[in-house]
Amino acid sequence: MNGTRELETGRLRLRRYRSEDAPLLHQYFGTDEKMFEYSGWNPYATPGMAAASVSEFIDSYDKPFFYGWVIELKEKPENLPGASFAGTIGAYEYDPKAGTIEVGISVRRGLWGKGIAGESLLAVLRYLSRVEKIPCIKAWCAAPNIGSAKAMEKAGMQLASTEPAGLKVGDKVYDKLNYEYRFPEDSQKKDRSEKRDGCGNQDGSAIRNRIENRDESGKTASAHTDLTFRMSRGTFNFRVGAIIIRDGKLLLMHNEEEPYYYTVGGRVHFNETTEETVIREVREEIGVDLEIDRFLFFQEQFFDGKVTGTHIHELGVYYLMKDSPALEHLECHSVTARGVAEELVWVPLEETGSYYIVPESIAARLRSLPEHAEHIIEIDER
Repeated sequence: MNGTRELETGRLRLRRYRSEDAPLLHQYFGTDEKMFEYSGWNPYATPGMAAASVSEFIDSYDKPFFYGWVIELKEKPENLPGASFAGTIGAYEYDPKAGTIEVGISVRRGLWGKGIAGESLLAVLRYLSRVEKIPCIKAWCAAPNIGSAKAMEKAGMQLASTEPAGLKVGDKVYDKLNYEYRFPEDSQKKDRSEKRDGCGNQDGSAIRNRIENRDESGKTASAHTDLTFRMSRGTFNFRVGAIIIRDGKLLLMHNEEEPYYYTVGGRVHFNETTEETVIREVREEIGVDLEIDRFLFFQEQFFDGKVTGTHIHELGVYYLMKDSPALEHLECHSVTARGVAEELVWVPLEETGSYYIVPESIAARLRSLPEHAEHIIEIDER
């Protein structure tokens, strides 16, 4: 086993503990009662306790089954004190016979509601399951802790059981929600509806609910003739994305089920050019007709889909769209494949680094668009 390796996401860096982290743990966790409202324990209550905990973590890094990370923001917002420290995440109590491990996460209160928990949890789940080959990853929270439950669900964990009055914190008793993440064998056995995958791309169109049927050969086909094919070894997708910029702001989409943001776009239909696709998708998703400015990126990507639990081979074509007065007043007309409404968000280009935007290889190029089209190959090995 590899133990704790440094991990990265679009906005975050997950690194090993250092001795200078102790004061931050005490400041942001040990002195804030809200941080332990639903757990009851406070290992950082005093500076000495925080220092002892950090020292123990550092000494444990030579153990193959010790996993402990400090969560850092890659780019610190100007109005946020406390440097780039965002929280902590770790995994413990590995059971080799059962093939299970438990994960826990804490995000400083000033960053609640910004998707930090879901984004970092997703990175750890994928590392533990894909690299460390741990079959089942568990986590729990008190039923009233809605933020933690949403973070686990956004990262792909599923509610496995509920223990009535299973958690006692001081003189209070809560129902305990137990979550699990299984990948890939168990997840492949489950029939899941298509939607966006969890590594930063779209494993399904954002604009319509899919109705699957069978073509004459008996192979699975979409009622909308999308160029997507399911095979025994995985799924192939062919899709487009629209880069829409107005007044120095980028148009992105978001939904409550996922921790990331993404561009307007969707799958190419059979016998349809990518230029036709991007114009159609823009019209269907935001209700306006835009012209293409120029071709920006052709991306080949290979990754494992969070929702489908299968390997994905995806080709993506991205176009920069022309500005239009019609962009002044927009309404989102799309939903995810599960019927969850999507929302539109205008993000200043200089702030895109503070958002978890997918695909990450495309997001890294948004603040300074290339003068000439680029060919990107991304093989996800993390």
